[in-house]
Amino acid sequence: MTILVFPSALEAAAKFAREAHQWGRRVVGASSLEQDPNAGAFDAWGRLPFIGAPDFFDALAALVAREGVTDVFTPHAATFHLFEQALPERLPGVRLMGPGPFKRQMDRVSAALADGRAGLETIAAIAGAPSSLPAELVGGILAQAETIHGECSREKILAICGVVPLAPKGDIVEIGALFGKSSYVFNRVGTYCGVGATLCVDPWDLGLSVQTDAPVLIQEASGGWDWNLVRTGFLLAMLGCSAGDFNYLPMTSADAHRRYVEDRAVTSPEFGSTTLAGSIAVLHLDGNHDEAAVAEDFALWSPLVAPDGWVIFDDYHWPHGDGPRKVADRAIAAYGSRVQRHFVAGGAMFVHLKP
Repeated sequence: MTILVFPSALEAAAKFAREAHQWGRRVVGASSLEQDPNAGAFDAWGRLPFIGAPDFFDALAALVAREGVTDVFTPHAATFHLFEQALPERLPGVRLMGPGPFKRQMDRVSAALADGRAGLETIAAIAGAPSSLPAELVGGILAQAETIHGECSREKILAICGVVPLAPKGDIVEIGALFGKSSYVFNRVGTYCGVGATLCVDPWDLGLSVQTDAPVLIQEASGGWDWNLVRTGFLLAMLGCSAGDFNYLPMTSADAHRRYVEDRAVTSPEFGSTTLAGSIAVLHLDGNHDEAAVAEDFALWSPLVAPDGWVIFDDYHWPHGDGPRKVADRAIAAYGSRVQRHFVAGGAMFVHLKP
């Protein structure tokens, strides 16, 4: 199968070409420009007249015959409209791919809104009351989170959307950020609800990321990351998406804890200076999952959680180890009557302390 992409000068055309190459397809580009900046992205390239030219379809037919084109893709709305009307008669052997750019975008919007409305039902069940978050915000968060790599599931995202609006004023502190998927969700919901600043802590260090309690295969997986690029991925996500007061500390949990209790401001080259409350509204423990590491993170940070605050133990249900579960169970037992309620969502244990 050979796919013709026209007009190939658009960014969406080059993106489609990259994806089609991953499918093993031959991709031919064409545009009406004398010089197409994307010409090198295609296996072959040809120039076509503008779609309003009288010889457009003659030139298109010649290109189709020469390159053996079987399918046509266009990210251009007017071109799609023309092809949809004329291809069946002019080039009946060539298939027009996709529903067209307008419909694709409208479908995305409709799907995101439907996802947000459905998500509100889950959020209300978690919160125990109808959510104050608009469906457009929930749908947007779910859609945006899908663009960031990470294992923060849809159920966990909705749980975060359920508990953060219930949190007291204070800082949202996340231990372990990776590419920033859950960081984005915490920050976006926390900012919308006026909870407070978001602080992410992660050393982005191979030696500290290896979870020695886990099977060897899981330990070795950490070595597959370029941790400098992982940190860069975090910055790409959060510089593009962060809202309100946000910052991060690229260091160990222990070092970050010392910085947090000693200084009410965190400064980074990327996010400037952020003033912190010094008390934690939501604590998300998602660093190294070894039992000793989770226990240390909890011991350091949990005394700073404010009354009515939340402690979230990621991967309470984790097939590769039980460190988070053991520490969470001990924490719940030690909190005793201070626990207002606790539940598992998206594999994480959410613990709500009493006011």
